[in-house]
Amino acid sequence: MQRVNLKNWNFAQYRLDNLMCMVSFGAEPTESEEFQMQYFVTVLEDEQVEKFQKKFDSLNLACAYINEQYGDWEFKDLSVKGSGCSTCSAH
Repeated sequence: MQRVNLKNWNFAQYRLDNLMCMVSFGAEPTESEEFQMQYFVTVLEDEQVEKFQKKFDSLNLACAYINEQYGDWEFKDLSVKGSGCSTCSAH
């Protein structure tokens, strides 16, 4: 069974009907004017409407959470190339 992990997290997602769940990242400024990386598990409806988001301070925690909560959904690895326009990772 494929899972989201530290090597594929930015290309992997889970799908169920018109819902998609993925890990993304961002940064937040700290008091010392540096930035702290943050990771977000986000569920989107129709690839546009955010339905849920949870923030994590580590990628390990975000990967563990997405696999535990959404691991029974269909796994998609967008780094795998298909053929034809409809299999492009942009769609």
